[in-house]
Amino acid sequence: MSQTTTYEPVVDREFAEIFLRNVDDPIKTHVMGMFHGWWEVAPQDAIDQYLELFRAQPGAIDYLAERHLPEPLALEDLAHYQRGTLGHAYRSFIVDNDLMANLATNYRELHEHLGGQGALDRMPDDLRYAVVRGFMLHDFVHTITGNAPDIRGELVVAGFHFAQMQYPYHAFRMAVTTGHVALVNPKGIVMVMDAFCEGWTRGRQAKNLHFTKWEQQLDRSLDEIRAEYNVEVTA
Repeated sequence: MSQTTTYEPVVDREFAEIFLRNVDDPIKTHVMGMFHGWWEVAPQDAIDQYLELFRAQPGAIDYLAERHLPEPLALEDLAHYQRGTLGHAYRSFIVDNDLMANLATNYRELHEHLGGQGALDRMPDDLRYAVVRGFMLHDFVHTITGNAPDIRGELVVAGFHFAQMQYPYHAFRMAVTTGHVALVNPKGIVMVMDAFCEGWTRGRQAKNLHFTKWEQQLDRSLDEIRAEYNVEVTA
């Protein structure tokens, strides 16, 4: 008589269904809900590995110890910066792309709300902080890398973020998008892979952008910042 091997799934199967819904239509569903829902069912070893990877980044320990969370910038705070500065470029990015609502959004409140509901109980405190700070920095990364907030530009920036942080949110973004072009929209394969690979390569080459208080460097020359951080602008 042959023996039957019992298979124990590693990935929670209810979560896998949510993942597949995101694969069906990544733009409609957005990975954020999936990211927030993962922690309750995540393998503990995966959580531990993500935390270890994050803490191993050069500069991460000081960044995590300080827990820097400034108040969101307002457009009037940026109006006086001269052309060529980070402040001027950042304001232009927000205004030109009609992102004023995003600028005013305090992601911290959403995160605290989810934490109060217990949805993030298994997310380590260091990673809780990093995701809130990461959303504050996202448009700065767009500005410094020169990528537009269109589909291709967002994928390049996702690859850049992932190369520098190996954070689960960006891992999910890449997994969902590559799953979509593999299973639903093969004509998107070249664009998606070119964008991710470009962002990943540029992120690996550059000095980490995530541990700098860019809100305090708005008067600096954007060209000088790019040179200092070895950020290649190809867009």
